[in-house]
Amino acid sequence: MLQKLEILDETLNALDEINNKSFSSEKFKEVNSQFEKILIELKSNEETIRINKSSQEYVNILNIILNKIDKLETKILPKANLLDSFSKSK
Repeated sequence: MLQKLEILDETLNALDEINNKSFSSEKFKEVNSQFEKILIELKSNEETIRINKSSQEYVNILNIILNKIDKLETKILPKANLLDSFSKSK
């Protein structure tokens, strides 16, 4: 389970890297797809997550991931909204 969380953390790093470089919609969609796949796998392992909640390492990694998600949302959401408005104007 920790391995999945670490992969999720790396995926968030990849999203941040895409955001910091010249924004590529294709790369964003690819990494976002990986992100969604990992979340689905984690969701399917809810019982394991409940068991691991007491692990301090688990809690630390989860906090890091949640902080990265907050920061990425602040950075990427305006770009996503802008792209969405352009696509609707066509």
